[in-house]
Amino acid sequence: MKAMYRIRRILRAAACAGLAVTATAATLPAAAEGPSPTVVELFTSQGCSSCPPADAALASLRDHPDILTLTWPVDYWDRLGWQDTFAEPNNAVRQTAYNKRLGRGGVYTPQMVFDGVDECVGSDRTHIRDLLEKLKAGQQTHVPVALKANGDDLTVDLPATETGAEIAVRLVWYLSDATVEIGDGENAGRTLHYTNVVRGSDIIADWKGDARQLKLDLAAGRALGADHAAILLQKGYGHGPIVGSASIEIAAPAANP
Repeated sequence: MKAMYRIRRILRAAACAGLAVTATAATLPAAAEGPSPTVVELFTSQGCSSCPPADAALASLRDHPDILTLTWPVDYWDRLGWQDTFAEPNNAVRQTAYNKRLGRGGVYTPQMVFDGVDECVGSDRTHIRDLLEKLKAGQQTHVPVALKANGDDLTVDLPATETGAEIAVRLVWYLSDATVEIGDGENAGRTLHYTNVVRGSDIIADWKGDARQLKLDLAAGRALGADHAAILLQKGYGHGPIVGSASIEIAAPAANP
């Protein structure tokens, strides 16, 4: 875990300084430009018997072109007998910060958070649908984020725009699919599938609406087992409304025969 936090500190320093890294000749496709997707975040645990239906509900949203889903495994149910293989302490910190801003007294699983502005029980598909329709009807203005992966180099382009407040630029490394056999706890004996599992995350810059380009090293995300990267533009010191987002595949290019 210490190695993971070291990688995050290196990433943050490089991004804030605008440091470029050497790119190889192999090129991955750039993320499509267009309206930012709605970000749906699920706080879940392998040790929570109520969570598998929510994991499935999130998976059902993943392929929607207007939605970016992220799974944040939390560790506070590890005491029930099974240590979550993907949980990080900072994931529960993020959930706690969300609930404080949303006026909730504590944390629970499964919980879904929508664009940082609303939440519901993660297995309640009717409520999920209602909140997605509410966000769509609200026509919240989003900042376009352009991502491009080239070999080991990830380029993030932010346009000049009026933000109204300082925005946290959050980098998220995630794994698109994972299957885990649970050996103990409330889900003992089950094989559970997870989608878009967060493997590392950090705020890499504070942004005030100036045109800016950040360059990041994809090798750091791959070292965490991630195959995708996402950028979230978020108010409230990184735990408020999300005003822009984008994601891109970062799987290592195939070797030339």
